[in-house]
Amino acid sequence: MLRRWQLPAKLNWTLEVLGRRPDGFHELRSWFLAVGQGDRLGLELGAGVGIELSGPCALGVPDDPRNLVLRAEAAWRSAGGQAPGARWSLEKRLPAGSGLGAGSADAAGALHALEAVASRPLGVAACRALAAGLGSDVPFFVDGRGAELRGGRGEQLLARATPPRGSLVIAWPAFPVATAAVFAALGAPLLRPDDAREARGAALPPEPGSNDLEAAAYSSHPALGAFAETLRQHGRFCLSGSGGAHFCVCPGPAEAKGVVAGLQRAGIDALVTAALATTEPQELPV
Repeated sequence: MLRRWQLPAKLNWTLEVLGRRPDGFHELRSWFLAVGQGDRLGLELGAGVGIELSGPCALGVPDDPRNLVLRAEAAWRSAGGQAPGARWSLEKRLPAGSGLGAGSADAAGALHALEAVASRPLGVAACRALAAGLGSDVPFFVDGRGAELRGGRGEQLLARATPPRGSLVIAWPAFPVATAAVFAALGAPLLRPDDAREARGAALPPEPGSNDLEAAAYSSHPALGAFAETLRQHGRFCLSGSGGAHFCVCPGPAEAKGVVAGLQRAGIDALVTAALATTEPQELPV
């Protein structure tokens, strides 16, 4: 039995770095926005084990136990989830390390798929707990709504809002951006106790806000700064997260398609998408 799901991605509508914590991680506050056009995940029961990768962004993605789909499955089974042996297929449509959360969505999608076919499911609360151990962005994808204010490393839910309307254009460079290098270039000060202030009830800005990692990303990766300058000849593009992907907001699909056409003529990978009301994977026909 084969089942397939369309997975979401995410944008950082805003991103604030409050400081560097004693554990070495950075305290963040960011509005996460769920968007469409992410990776596609398949699960075939009784067809063996492991994972098969395909798609334009599959190069460099591990197909061994380091893969986030397989890590999620191992964690789910170790926690007591029961399902027949599963053979996965993953169509990588978004690049890894781009700031779009594709790998985190893959992990959350695997938890969702296993729960859907399980003879003994774990339930949402247990999957949420597993998600935090798989990555900071994974909890958002497990049971997130369209727009959420996230704190900590991204695992803390602070507020929810109605997603913005309009079409979104996402573009990314043909090279990776190292998150560790970006945070090293940022040189954030140590977090003070009063810096981790409460933010529940905060409102989603009507337009994308600032990203505290932007200057550090451009200084640590000069080619990314040049890429951003090219993008901004086509619209008001903002950096998402610490990765290389940028996005802009357009009034509607026609305008967005025009922007993508211009970017593609310049040799830049781009797509049109929109905000989603939920991060729940959508099942596809087989």
